[in-house]
Amino acid sequence: MRIETIKLWEDRDDVELTAFLNLNDPFLKIKRKRPAIISVPGGAYQTCPRHGNEGDPVAMSFAIDGYQAFVLEYSNATKAPEGKALFPAQTIDMAKAILTIKEHAKEWDIDPEQISIVGFSAGSHVCGMYATTYNTENKDLLTEKFGCTVDDLSIMSALCIYGLHDYELQEKFNEEHPNFMSDGKGNIPIFGSAHPDKATLDKYSPVVQATTAMPPMFLAHALDDGLVPAMHTIKMAERLQELGVPFECHLFQYGNHGFALGRNVFEPFKDSLEHDASDWLPLAKRFLQHQIDETTLVKEENPFKDMPF
Repeated sequence: MRIETIKLWEDRDDVELTAFLNLNDPFLKIKRKRPAIISVPGGAYQTCPRHGNEGDPVAMSFAIDGYQAFVLEYSNATKAPEGKALFPAQTIDMAKAILTIKEHAKEWDIDPEQISIVGFSAGSHVCGMYATTYNTENKDLLTEKFGCTVDDLSIMSALCIYGLHDYELQEKFNEEHPNFMSDGKGNIPIFGSAHPDKATLDKYSPVVQATTAMPPMFLAHALDDGLVPAMHTIKMAERLQELGVPFECHLFQYGNHGFALGRNVFEPFKDSLEHDASDWLPLAKRFLQHQIDETTLVKEENPFKDMPF
């Protein structure tokens, strides 16, 4: 495996794409292009811990299964220059990551039609916003920024794990359930205001911006989430059902917020009922396989047909 980190913007060091690339064994002569996936960590837009449970470990889990895997560190309040973390900077970062992967698709043995994104918490919001932007009425934001087409920006699917899909719902939840975001200060670096108006909240709520042009989505959440209520995912699933967008939705009784791969953040060796929600991962991989099967229109040749044994 080769690991490399790419700086997505020449004038910034805070937005990076780290690649975990499988290397083809020349002896096997496998010509098949690989699917790719970008893992997008959470952090309430205040930070983006690539090395946490939602970054490198997730990417490596997919890399083990043969994916070319990536981690996106997007614009956030802690690292971004002043004003650079304002929405929709993160959607633009994601588009840049997609374009970069497609630019290197041949070099990295990637099928450009089989690129997916998976996000957690704020990272899930990044994925939700991208899925409701690149191929919808809002696409001009990206096509004009990069001088590209919608096809250049396309993805196969978006996976949103304990995601924030409705900012108006979250604002009400923060008022009723005091937490570190309740005072609104965390909104300033991303909204430019501690308490944005409804129009602004709707503009950056994937459940409001969803359209029939979206890619298939995979949703997962824990019902006991004490930071981002599961109603976000329930509302998103309901909206996708109304629109006829293909999706899967998995709700777990336990898991709280941040269950990721099921490892206890403070005691990784500890197993508990709460972290059974990590079952989302094999379910997601099966979901992705369904999407890969649909994008593979012509059956590939047996890669072992010319082997000397």
